[in-house]
Amino acid sequence: MTITGGELLARCLAREGVKFVFGLPSPEVDPFLAALEDNGMRFVPIRHEAAAAFMAEGLYKSTGQVAATVTNPGPGTANLLPGAINARHEGVPLVAITAQHRLDVVYPSPPSTFQGQDQLDVFRPAVKWGAPIFSWQRIPEVTRMAFREMWCGRPGPVQLEVPMPVMYAEGDESLATVLEPLAYRSRGPQASAAQIVEAAKLLREARRPLLVIGSGVDRANAGEAVLALAAKLGCAVITSMAGRSAVPQDHAHHLYGYGAGADEARCEADVILALGTRLGNLDTPFDKYWGDSSAQKLFQVDLDPRSLGVSRPLALGIVSELGLFVRGLLAELAAYPTRVNAADDLARYREKERSWRERSFSTLSSYNGPGLHPGVVMEAIGRTFGREAIYVADGGFTSLWAHFMLPPTRARSYLNILELGMLGVGIPASIGAKLGNPEREVVCVSGDGAAGFHCMELQSAAREGANVTVVVFSEGSWTMEVPNEQMRYGRTFGTEMGPIRWDKIAEGVGCSGLFVETMADLEPALNEARSATRARPALICVRTDRTANMSIPPSVGQRFGEVYNGPVA
Repeated sequence: MTITGGELLARCLAREGVKFVFGLPSPEVDPFLAALEDNGMRFVPIRHEAAAAFMAEGLYKSTGQVAATVTNPGPGTANLLPGAINARHEGVPLVAITAQHRLDVVYPSPPSTFQGQDQLDVFRPAVKWGAPIFSWQRIPEVTRMAFREMWCGRPGPVQLEVPMPVMYAEGDESLATVLEPLAYRSRGPQASAAQIVEAAKLLREARRPLLVIGSGVDRANAGEAVLALAAKLGCAVITSMAGRSAVPQDHAHHLYGYGAGADEARCEADVILALGTRLGNLDTPFDKYWGDSSAQKLFQVDLDPRSLGVSRPLALGIVSELGLFVRGLLAELAAYPTRVNAADDLARYREKERSWRERSFSTLSSYNGPGLHPGVVMEAIGRTFGREAIYVADGGFTSLWAHFMLPPTRARSYLNILELGMLGVGIPASIGAKLGNPEREVVCVSGDGAAGFHCMELQSAAREGANVTVVVFSEGSWTMEVPNEQMRYGRTFGTEMGPIRWDKIAEGVGCSGLFVETMADLEPALNEARSATRARPALICVRTDRTANMSIPPSVGQRFGEVYNGPVA
C-alpha cells in the first residue's frame, strides 16, 4: 500500500506521542492534515501562527505532551518565529513543521518567488536544530533526528522543513520504518553512583543545607521527591518564580524566594542544592541575597550542562534527570538522621517570611479605591477557583500580583512568562492547557497590554470548545513602564493605551463577556464566568487602578531594578 509523505510524517509524530497540531491549512501541507485524524491527532486552527507555539507551550507545561505546529511558506512561517524564540527560552519542546514551495523556486529563493524565503536560515538561531526533508524515504530518519535533538539537554523547539513535492510524494509503506522512541534514543542523563555518593556527603556534612528549585523540578514531576528530601534534611525549599508550582506554596518547608525568610536562609546556608534552575537574573543571585559564595558550597543538578555554574561558582555540578537523581539521593541518605537544629531554623525562617508578607501586603485588606486593586482581585480569583485550577499569568505587574496572591496549586498548574518574559503568551497558552486538561478549570490572568497581542485566539477557544476563563486587568496603560519614566523624566511617553472594553471583544468572538468596576460586582462576576464556561469561554474585564497596580512591595521593586541594572550596595 502506498502512502503520501504527509501521512508518513503524521505516523512518525504519532509514534512520538504527539496528539495536537496547531497551525493553519495550506495546499503545501494538505496531505499531512488529511492524515491527522486517522493517526489520533487533532488539528487546531489558530488566528496567528505565534499563538500556535504558545498553545503548544501551555499544553506541554501543564501535561508534558509535545505538540507540533504547521505553518504556510513565507509569511506564515515568519509569524511563527516569536513563538519559536519563546519556546527556546522557556524550555518548551515542539516540532515546527514549516511548509515550502516546489523545489525549483526555493533553496535558494530568487526574488521572483511569491511568499518565498530561506526559512532554515531565518529559524537557525531560534531553534535547537532544523533540517529540510528532500525525499519521502528520509521522513522517518530526519524526524528521529529532530526528536533526538529536541530532548538532548534542556528541551526546546526543532524545525522540520517539508517542501510540497515531498508532502505529496507516495511510497510503499512497507519500506518506511517508524521506530518507537526508546529504540533510537536514551531516557536522558543519569547521575553516576559516585556522583550521588559525593552529593550525599556534602549534605550529610552540612550544618544548614538548603534546597533551591526551579521549573525543571515541575517539568520532571519531581516535587514530591524534593519535599521528601527536604523532610529528610529538615531544611527549607525555595522555588524560583518560574517554578512556582513545583511544590505547594503553603507547604511547611517552603519559603517565598523574594521574602526576608528566604534571604536569611540563603545567607546562612553552608550547602545549597539547586535543582532544575539556572539561577538566572530573576533569582537575583548576588551575595547580598545569597551570602558569601566563597564560604558556601553550591551544587547544581540540571538536564543541561550549559545551565551549571552560570551565575555562582560550584562545588559540584551534575547533569541528570532530576527525579532519578533525587530518588537516588534519598536512598543514599536513608540512614542519615535529621539535623538537630532543623526545626528551629525552619520555624525562624518561616516566621520571618510571615512577618515580611504581613508588612508588605498590609494595605490590601483595607483598600477602598479608587478602582480595583489588582492584588485584591487576585485574592478573589483564588477564592473562587481554588487550588485545583490551572492558572496562567501574563503581563508585567499583573504577573507579579498573580505570583504573590493566587493560591498554591498542584504540580504543572501555574504557568507564567518568567523565563523569557514575552507578553501575549497567556491567552493562547491557557487554550493549550485546557485542550490538554479538559476536565480542569483553566484561568488566565492578563494585563491589558499582554491581552492585546493575541486576544483573537478567544475565537479559537470558542470554536474548539476550550472553555477557559480570562480575566483582563484593564487600566489602559503600559503601567510597568511608568515608574522609570516618571522617576527619570517627570513624565511618561508611550504608556497610554486608552480604555478598551475587552468583554465586548469577547462577546464578538463567541465568548461570554462581563465587566467589573466595583468590588461588590467582582465575586458575582467571577462566579457567573465560572458557570458560563460550562458552555463557552468567558472573559471578565476588570477596571483596575494603575496607582494600586504600581504599589508592589518596595523590596520587590528594588530587586526587579537589580535584575536589569545589577546589585545595589
